[in-house]
Amino acid sequence: MSFTDTDLGADALQRMLKGTGRATVRVGILSDSPHQERDGASGALSVAEIAAVHEFGAPAVNVPQRSFIRATVDAEAAEIQRLQETLFAQVIDGGITEAQALELIGAKVAAMMQARIASNVPPPLKPETVERKGSSVALVDTGQLKSSLTWQVEG
Repeated sequence: MSFTDTDLGADALQRMLKGTGRATVRVGILSDSPHQERDGASGALSVAEIAAVHEFGAPAVNVPQRSFIRATVDAEAAEIQRLQETLFAQVIDGGITEAQALELIGAKVAAMMQARIASNVPPPLKPETVERKGSSVALVDTGQLKSSLTWQVEG
């Protein structure tokens, strides 16, 4: 009796999988750059601080919560999961690297967050805020917050 062991790529797949799973992707406002006011002057708060105020609200100064990070991830969880599964399958097949997959996920989720901002996150602005800004779209004044959404692959 003889026995033949045919690998069919299992060893290579196992070696490849050992190297994955250490990297992550962060999505959001990742730099602490100064917030620019409409007149071009630097504001007292950074863009990250402005984002936190809107994301969580600031009841002490009458700013309601207008989540654009957590709410996007919650609302788009199924789509993000499908994207992860599709891209992970491509990593396993050798079509793309783990870093490439994470870059694609980061870009897509950042775009989802930007789209949420553009959709006019509730609650509606107060009439005096609309008059001051000249617009009824919440979270958009100079566009800096929306354009500051980015991603970074780490690890």
